[in-house]
Amino acid sequence: MKKYNRRRFLKGSLKRHIVFSETLSNRRRIDIYLPPTYYRRLDKRYPVLYMHDGNNLFDPNISFAGVHWKVDSTIDYLVNKKLMNEVIVVGMHNNMQRDYEYTWTPMEFPSTGIQGGGGAKYADFLVNELKPFIDAHYRTLSDRENTAVMGSSLGGLISFYLGLYYSDVFSKIGVISPSFWWGYGEVFNDVKDIPDNLKIWLDIGTDEDSFESDEEDDPDEIELEIETDIDEYDTEKVSFNTAVVRLMRDSLIMLGYKEGHNLAYFEDEGGMHNEETWGNRFHLPLLFFFGK
Repeated sequence: MKKYNRRRFLKGSLKRHIVFSETLSNRRRIDIYLPPTYYRRLDKRYPVLYMHDGNNLFDPNISFAGVHWKVDSTIDYLVNKKLMNEVIVVGMHNNMQRDYEYTWTPMEFPSTGIQGGGGAKYADFLVNELKPFIDAHYRTLSDRENTAVMGSSLGGLISFYLGLYYSDVFSKIGVISPSFWWGYGEVFNDVKDIPDNLKIWLDIGTDEDSFESDEEDDPDEIELEIETDIDEYDTEKVSFNTAVVRLMRDSLIMLGYKEGHNLAYFEDEGGMHNEETWGNRFHLPLLFFFGK
């Protein structure tokens, strides 16, 4: 009888740490995804992807609205299909200070006043506290060429900040449905300082028309602050968020980035501003950064 060699489907594993940040004066959970061969290839080191909102990545029981990105199963599938290289994922859980930590400019809201502006401290925690911890405890490829960061919404905004000011640490920047409206579009003043040695993934869903905030801010007022820069886009045909992200794409191209080379831009037709949508297209930035 002929024997069939059925290839075994290999799975990664998850670990959790609780770390204290001297810079931020708080504790948070850190979930670590270790790729399928991590405990089989003890001589091998791996690239690292740092992801914000870590509580939404692996476990529906703790994720926002009970929906997670399925990060581990997505990577397992792509690795087993030999479509991407193995990677360690570090998921930093968010906390009650999320708006403060994920924004580097303050913004005033009608009901609660000035919010945000702690992004520089969060970046310092990530670069000078968390990354050394991960590199010391796991077999990482710690150089910038093998270090990526990714996040959605405000997590996309702070990822962009890390690309702007920590290009010596991160070379791959995943900017998913970014909240570029924060600070009334201050990011468009800062983008002129973007280094030219990054690989950037930028995307948006076409059905994203809500602003991510617990405050009762006025989206129309936010639009008015930025609208002079998006006059060329017909916002009757696309959402305001889509027009803003298109503006960033065009700004990057004007600064020398090239689509298909060091910039990937994707509009998710019908995509909404939620974990399910982001998880459904998570494989695309993975393949752009780590694909074979």
